[in-house]
Amino acid sequence: MIVLLGFILKTGLSSNSGNNAVHGKVIKMKNAANSTNKNSIRYSYVDVKITSGTMKGKIITVQNSVNGNINDESSNTQNFARVGDDVLVNLDHYKSGDSKTAYIYEIVRYKYLYELGAVFILLLIIIGGLKGLKSVITLAITGFCIIKILIPLIMNGFNPITVSVALCILLTVINLTIISGKNNKTLAAIIGTCGGVIIAGVIAIISNKILRITGLTDDEMQTIIYTVKNSNFNFSGLLFAEIIMGALGAVMDTGVSIASSISEIKFAKHDMNMKELFKSGMNVGKDIMGSMSNTLILAYVGGAMYLMIMIASSAYTSSISNAINQDIIAAEVLKALSGSIGLIFTIPITSFAAAFLMTRKKKEDYTKEEAQNKIDALYNKFENILSLNRKSKK
Repeated sequence: MIVLLGFILKTGLSSNSGNNAVHGKVIKMKNAANSTNKNSIRYSYVDVKITSGTMKGKIITVQNSVNGNINDESSNTQNFARVGDDVLVNLDHYKSGDSKTAYIYEIVRYKYLYELGAVFILLLIIIGGLKGLKSVITLAITGFCIIKILIPLIMNGFNPITVSVALCILLTVINLTIISGKNNKTLAAIIGTCGGVIIAGVIAIISNKILRITGLTDDEMQTIIYTVKNSNFNFSGLLFAEIIMGALGAVMDTGVSIASSISEIKFAKHDMNMKELFKSGMNVGKDIMGSMSNTLILAYVGGAMYLMIMIASSAYTSSISNAINQDIIAAEVLKALSGSIGLIFTIPITSFAAAFLMTRKKKEDYTKEEAQNKIDALYNKFENILSLNRKSKK
């Protein structure tokens, strides 16, 4: 997550070539511009010391837009700078001495986020040891694949459904192999995770053919069309990709937990058969199912909280049915339900795969007598087939 955030921040800052964005530090606050309408956008003026670019070291007065009452923090929907804040200043059309030609458009946040990310990585390594280091590596791989593979392919017109499924399977195989190594436990977790994710995707596709939702507002659609320069952009496919990627984490967690549990049970009690291991895996899965379903749904609710508040306050949502019927809310509900159903199916798939893999005999596990018996059985089957063929010819 932190690595992904770093990629986003770097991409966002580097791609903003249209703005002459420079760093600065607020050193003095000035009075806000007068306005007769308390709800209109106003401007405060601040002195900023430029800390980067060709104007480094200079102090200039710039605009800082403010919504509502500047003296009432709770009424503002814009984050505006205070004395001591590091800020990003737009000097694209700056004229010396004219404060209206420069403005603060964002507070510098990435420095703190990088520091917090570093703390997160250090804690993973210190507490998790080698496993923590492997987790950092898999986070880096996931972030790279999403930013450098998934998004560019979708923007270039590739089918979001095909790309997201292929990438999820690739990430599952790579990440689980790195974390758990090449063994039956990892293979069972991969089978269960891929199965759950594919089922979630199938349900999403079938459901969306009936519901016909995109999960985007008209403004968001126009922005995407303008950004990718493709009027035939596959918005339904984009929703599918969101569902798949959103479900992957919870489904993978469930698959690994069940596969690990069955592996430990088999290690502790070697004589357990496939049926007993499958039953044990299902019992573990039932305990996981409730908490993970809640985790998945709460994650989607948390991400769409502002939408829920916005629609709940609308005059058109006098009932729960009307609220759910809204395209954006329906998309969030579909994401949560599809992901949760995929998670539920992950439990029996992983349990079966793990029980089968843990109880099958490898070649080196057979004694010489057992191996000879198998060879004799195969030879007898081959002889029977040949004799049947001879009789049919006669």
